[in-house]
Formats: sequence, C-alpha cells, structure tokens
Amino acid sequence: MNRFPILKIVYTHLTSRKRQTIVSMLGVTFGITVFIFQAGVITGLQDFFIEKTINATAHIHIYQDKNRTTEPILKKIYSEDETWISVSNIKSKDELPKLKRGLQIVEILESNPEVTGVSPSLSTQAIFKLGVADVSGVINGVNIRKENRLFDLDADMVSGSIIRMETVNNGLILGSGLAESLGAELDDNITAVSPAGVALQMKVVGIIDTGLQELDNSRAYSSIRNAQKLMNVTGNYITDINIKLEDVDKAGVLASEFQSRFGYKAEDWKEANEGIFSVFRIQNIVTYLVIISILLVSGFGIFNILSMMIYEKMNDIAILKSIGYTDVDIRNVFLLEALIIGFLGGLIGLVLGFIISWITSIIPTNIEGFVTSEYLSINFDPAFYLLAFVFGLVATGIAGYLPAKKASNIDPINIIRSQ
Repeated sequence: MNRFPILKIVYTHLTSRKRQTIVSMLGVTFGITVFIFQAGVITGLQDFFIEKTINATAHIHIYQDKNRTTEPILKKIYSEDETWISVSNIKSKDELPKLKRGLQIVEILESNPEVTGVSPSLSTQAIFKLGVADVSGVINGVNIRKENRLFDLDADMVSGSIIRMETVNNGLILGSGLAESLGAELDDNITAVSPAGVALQMKVVGIIDTGLQELDNSRAYSSIRNAQKLMNVTGNYITDINIKLEDVDKAGVLASEFQSRFGYKAEDWKEANEGIFSVFRIQNIVTYLVIISILLVSGFGIFNILSMMIYEKMNDIAILKSIGYTDVDIRNVFLLEALIIGFLGGLIGLVLGFIISWITSIIPTNIEGFVTSEYLSINFDPAFYLLAFVFGLVATGIAGYLPAKKASNIDPINIIRSQ
C-alpha cells in the first residue's frame, strides 16, 4: 500500500469513520438484496406462469368469433351511393360456432412446417351430476392422442390413464378441481347434461392436474364423438382447432396469417392472456421504481457522509495539495472511497440476496391463484445479479463524484488563512 499512497489515504479515511462507512455499505447492501429478491420472485412467478400457459394451452387457437359483426345483406345488394336503405330492428344471424371445413383446415395446418401439432376439438357447457352434487363445467371433446401430443397430458395425470379414453365407452377425464368439487374418484359414474338437454352416463377414467387452477376447476375431456352426442350434432362438427408451433415467438405472425387465410378468429397465446401480461408489466415497473428509490436513498447517504468527511478533512486536503497532490488526485481519493463502499456493499448484497432467495425457494408455500405451485418459483438469472451490482456501483459513483469534485476545488491557501 506504501507504493500507492492514494489507496493508503482512502483506507485511513474509511477506517477512521467505521460507523459511517458501515452505514453507507448497508444502504447499498439493502438496496441490492431487495433488488435481487423482488426481481427473482416476481419474474420467477411470471416465468412459471408463462411456462405453464405455453405447455397447457395452445400457441394458436382458431375458433368462430361470436362478437364479429356481419354486414347486412341488403348493403351487399344495393350501393349506398345509389339507394337509401332503411331497415328497422336489424338482428344478427344466429350462427352455430361450428368451423365449416374444419377437418380440411386441420389437414392443411398439419402440412405446415412451422406447426408441430394440431388438435381439433369442440367444447360445450355441461352440468356434471354425481349423487347430490351438481357442478357446472366445460367438456372438451378431443382426439386424445393428438391432444396429448400437443399438451403432454400424460405428465399431468394424477390418477388413471389417457389410453382408457379409447378403451372405455363414454370415458371422461376430469380436472382435479372439478373432481374435488364433485367428490369424484377413478371409475365413478357421472351424468353429464348439456344445454341441449341431452344426458349421457360417463365413467371417470382419469383425473388431471395442470397447475392452472381456472382450467382444473372447470374442464373435463371426452372423445369428440361423445361431445357431439351431448350437443346433438353431426360427426364433422368441431368448434376449435388448437395449434402448437415449432417457434412459439412466431405465434402472433402465424395467427394473423391463419386468420386471413381461413376466415376464422386465430388468437395467439399472448393475446389470449393479455390481461395477465398487463398486470405483469405493472408489477415490473413498480418493482424497479422501489429498487431505484432504495438505491437513491443509499446514494444520498453516501453523498452526505463524504460531504461531512470533506468538511472534517479540510486540513488534510490542504496538506496534500501543499506537498504536490493535484486536484485530480484529491478527487480520486474521495471518488475511490465511494466506489469501495459501493463495491463491498454490493458484494455483500449479492450474497445475501442469493441466500434469502434460495431459502425462500425451498420453503413450501402451496400457492394458489392463476397457477398452483407447492414452492415459490424464484428466478436466479445471473443477469439480475450483474445488473444489481452494476447499478449499485454506478449509484454510489454518482453520489461520490460531486463531493469528490468539491474537494478537488478547495484552495489550500484559504484553508490555511482561516486557521
């Protein structure tokens, strides 16, 4: 250290005011620890939800948009420039949600190189009855093999088997929440009643838990033919086409292409969950504002401590300048003090942030909400640690620059005269 006198001066200043130095370091440490923990928790939950959504729902969902408005037929016959048309009480045509040429669309999609899987289905509301229990839900009529290829239903089965859907007449797979509401177990017989008044006796061949609570509480799977029986429709009737893609990031572009090509609503997974992603964006903004506020407060603390130190070290500054130290040397002394405080406080904050995050990740929490999870999902992305450390170092550097610049501008003659 004798070879680097500036470092010796810095060390002397920091150790002579240990309490103030430790307080400044703790401010940086606390800010970085909170940054890492909050960012890890929030983005971890978001990533967990997105992963569950991508795995359990379609990347693109094609269906008949019931809210679409159609142009009156008379306007297609007569030009508005030539004829005045007055029709009172215009009513939209009552159309079934059937996808016309649905099975042909499935064949076209299966030949698309961007598509890894296609599953046709039809959905209908139903009342499930078991003993005295009546629970409303949704029956998805699917080709169980294609549906499993898309969503890996096997991995989410908690009892039973998807293969039994093909071997048992009127087989039914219940969501875990729906099964709990009914008090249903494997091989129980359930009556499903559709809005059309058709009742069908069905056997529970499996119970599935995807982790998406909203789906698990209301969804059941049956064969397409059984769903068609409940809806009292023909064998080529389907209402939905679910698509999985090779590259999930292309969902938006391909959804627009399919919508214009087939004339039906094509909704990508981001659009379907736009409300939830809006909440995520707000969470991220609030988190970063809180962290920035904490680091700014610690930065002001460093600014005040260095300013007090300069005031107390006026004689030292005068002596240093009188023996040949330049303005740049004096500035570097106090700037290094700020950076050392930020560096050491940052390292401690990184370690504490990791330890707290790790301990939190192994504590059972049994989260229920959008998704169900036994443990809190924490994101340990190294980018967070690097960003937190750099941001803390920059904040302390900025906080220390102004006092350091002030110290370098002090005239030693004025200090000596004032003694």
